[in-house]
Amino acid sequence: MEESERQRKFELEKLKVESEMKQREIDALAKQKEIEAKEKQAERDFELKKLQLQLQSQATESQSNTSVDGSGDHAVSYVPNIKLMKLPPFNEEKDDLGAYLNRFERTCRAFSVLQCQWSFQLARFLQGQALDVYQRMTDEDVGDCDLLKNSLLKRFRLTEGGYRKRFKSVRIEVGETAEQFVDRLKKYLTKWREMAGFDATYDGLQNMILRDQIGFS
Repeated sequence: MEESERQRKFELEKLKVESEMKQREIDALAKQKEIEAKEKQAERDFELKKLQLQLQSQATESQSNTSVDGSGDHAVSYVPNIKLMKLPPFNEEKDDLGAYLNRFERTCRAFSVLQCQWSFQLARFLQGQALDVYQRMTDEDVGDCDLLKNSLLKRFRLTEGGYRKRFKSVRIEVGETAEQFVDRLKKYLTKWREMAGFDATYDGLQNMILRDQIGFS
């Protein structure tokens, strides 16, 4: 009887030790993951800061190469200070990306910004996952605004299929006029066609509709 009791205590003590060792392993692993997460965040913060400095440097260089009296590398068109463009940062949780990009392009035109600078301008207003898209672009592609826009649209799933679905399922909203609704339909149709790679012609639109009707991808 005493032998059995000692054996039971031994087993309990063994389980206790094993449990403590297991908990220490879990704590150590959690600590290691926490350290790795902090290191990754620090690296991310460094890259974001580096990007901001690069954009500021590009803005300064752009301003120095342009002057009001027509001198400089861009004499044919005065480009205002990049900091004069005022737009709220893109909020992926609240903003419609397509509408935001349209607003951005209109602002660029209003400020007479050269299209070769649009990509760098747009990057100023990106944050979070949208900024990650910009950071992942190669040095050769980073100045291509159309490529940046397409990358953003794909990242946020505003692809051909996404715009096709929007065009076919959209309904008029409360307070929206018929003209506003039609304008929104046109934008979805245009984006669908552009993402599908069809020309902005009668034949291009016809081919897109036929392909969709047949069910080809």
